[in-house]
Amino acid sequence: MTTPGPGKRPLISANMVTVARLVPMPLISWLVYRGFPAHHSYLWWALILGTLIGCTDFVDGYLARKYGPTVFGGLLDPLADKVFVAFAYLPFADLGLVPVWACAFMFVREFLVTALRSAYEQRALTLKTSYMAKAKTWTQMQGIGMMVLFPLTEGGKGMTYIFAGGIALPLLAAAALFVIKKRLWRGAFWMSAVFVALLLIHLHDPSWTMKAVMGMIVAITWLSGFDYVLAGWKQLRGRGDFNRSDAIRMLSSVALPLAVFAALAETAPPAWALIGVLSLELAVGGLDNLLSHHRRASGALVWGTRALGASALCGLAALLPDHATPLAIAAFAVSAIGVAWEFARGRDYYLDKRIRRIALEAASAAN
Repeated sequence: MTTPGPGKRPLISANMVTVARLVPMPLISWLVYRGFPAHHSYLWWALILGTLIGCTDFVDGYLARKYGPTVFGGLLDPLADKVFVAFAYLPFADLGLVPVWACAFMFVREFLVTALRSAYEQRALTLKTSYMAKAKTWTQMQGIGMMVLFPLTEGGKGMTYIFAGGIALPLLAAAALFVIKKRLWRGAFWMSAVFVALLLIHLHDPSWTMKAVMGMIVAITWLSGFDYVLAGWKQLRGRGDFNRSDAIRMLSSVALPLAVFAALAETAPPAWALIGVLSLELAVGGLDNLLSHHRRASGALVWGTRALGASALCGLAALLPDHATPLAIAAFAVSAIGVAWEFARGRDYYLDKRIRRIALEAASAAN
């Protein structure tokens, strides 16, 4: 781990930018709810704010590379991306812009891969991140823009021009890269092919456009997880030490997103409670990866009480519409209390305190 010298410390750090990115994310959800179906000015603001939030990802990445990463930054950056996706996609599903089941399966993948990564970290197993995995987050982010633009263009010619731009721009970028650096960007051809398919679907029947967009996002999301689910699971089984803690994490990774979206589809609980549960559980998954690496992850009882408890309450909200509101709020409370405890317990690791303490002890011993 590299640390900038005293004279090189930036006025604005990468972590500050990432935190600043997290703060306005709830506003995205509020603007989408306010803007749909008729008040499009709110949707324009949602699009502008979402674009700015997305651009800050490049800024904090640049600062981290220039001045050195931190444990906290390594935890916070992917966490911010996943929370952003939660704040955007749950309102889209709630408002009927995309199928609820598609969003549910997208988040099942996110939770399942996070749970598997914790199991691998506990056993010092390492899997390389594929190109598809790197493209997955970018695809989900671009999908957010598509979801907002569709009602703004009323599904008409505007989307045709957007898809045409999606075909041309990657090819132009690939051509420029080849001319300047003599390097072929193969991903550009895949991106253009996706937009060709979307354009053909849109020209045939605009009512299928957003379903097709969401279907492709889900497909890419799951394809990006095959390295973890197939190769990693084979390694995990081969060790013969799969335990109860692993099983609880796997079970809750499937149960929680399905229960949240079932409550969303079948009842009318407060959306903020369900968004809160989804975002908090995504956040604590990143911390669990870090604590698993240091062999400090919570056991089956603690993890299951929080994650499966929140899942059960959301499931009951789906089954008992008349009691959906208190059950959803109770699920949020269970998740919030449990996640707060996890972050408090792991603060020495993600704030680098333990690393500093070890360094000081080593320096004292040397003296």
